[in-house]
Amino acid sequence: MTTRQKWLLTAAVCLSTVFLAAVNSSHGALLSPMIAHYGLSDSQQGYPSSVQNIGCIVAMFTSLWVIGRLRKQTLLTSAVALMALLMLPLSLLPPFPVYLGLYALVGVAYAYMDAISSSMIADLHTGKNASRMMCVMHACHGLSGIVSPLILGAVLGASGNMPRAYLAVLAMGIVTLAFLWPANARIRLSDAAARPEPLTRAQLSAFFGNPTLRALSIGILFYGVHLSGMIVWVNRYVEVGLQSTLGALALAFLYAGLTGSRLIVPLLRVRPMVYICGSCALAAAILAVGLCSGNAAVMCGCVLACSLVSGAFIPVALGTACAGFSSNTLLASTLMNLCMLAGNCISSPLIGAIEARAGMRWGMAVCVVALLGAATVPALRLLAERKQVCGAAGLQ
Repeated sequence: MTTRQKWLLTAAVCLSTVFLAAVNSSHGALLSPMIAHYGLSDSQQGYPSSVQNIGCIVAMFTSLWVIGRLRKQTLLTSAVALMALLMLPLSLLPPFPVYLGLYALVGVAYAYMDAISSSMIADLHTGKNASRMMCVMHACHGLSGIVSPLILGAVLGASGNMPRAYLAVLAMGIVTLAFLWPANARIRLSDAAARPEPLTRAQLSAFFGNPTLRALSIGILFYGVHLSGMIVWVNRYVEVGLQSTLGALALAFLYAGLTGSRLIVPLLRVRPMVYICGSCALAAAILAVGLCSGNAAVMCGCVLACSLVSGAFIPVALGTACAGFSSNTLLASTLMNLCMLAGNCISSPLIGAIEARAGMRWGMAVCVVALLGAATVPALRLLAERKQVCGAAGLQ
């Protein structure tokens, strides 16, 4: 593979993550018109996001066996095509059970795109450049998350035109596919990179038998609760709960902070576990201030600061897990993503249920509690490691 081909394929993979973020951020932008169209109760409002995450989990489980047997590039192209095509029946606004079923299929496509994109970047770039390009890919995802809610908000208009918004997302998918398909067809990864060794039960046991990896898995589950809750609910909280027009801006600020964090944190000299614990604890305090303020502008500022502080959690946790399980990084990243998706599934229905009983502010407080959980579990493991070191030093 020539240098030009490598960078062309890298650009194609990054573009697929742009489309991925556009689909993911559409949940927040479409939440209010969806609730109005289907007349949903509070507990039903997070169902599409949760069903998508269930589809992601099912796909992640199947990927443990499929990825080693089918070429990554074929799977990525197929997943992008499926996700784009699903926007067409969604634009018809079918009955709610069918609508949820379509989002389950969106989740399947999402999971494969998410897992394979990171894997392909690691195949294309090695050494320090691999970390930089992973950050670039996550930054592309974040930039799309900043721009997409604003575009979708403009397309929706005052009337909340959901079909038009879905067709706009479809157009993004077609553009992505038009670039990705020819690139994957002309440029091929090596057989070893395209088809890694199939995963085994013994490797699963070895992963969860490691105390640090277990702590990271639980931590990323809590962070999944936080991030999914923010993506889906912050727009509605600002618009409805705080009676402000700044909802789309709050969601854009969320992605701006995520993007900035993922570009800045790799440049800092801080231990990954220390960053994970400290950033989540600080981010929880910042978000709590925003919720207590009851002011839309303050809330938007706190959302930006919160995501800027803790936004690199996912790549840092994934990188740490892969380094701790270097014998099979694909298994490590897949299991970490499964844990995060489990948190995503819990988040929206939980926030909706609490909102119905105690109000929207208390529902959003779930995101604060989840950040504290993401800080506490790895912190306990960090303390245990230090006690072991001190105990060993004392014996000597």
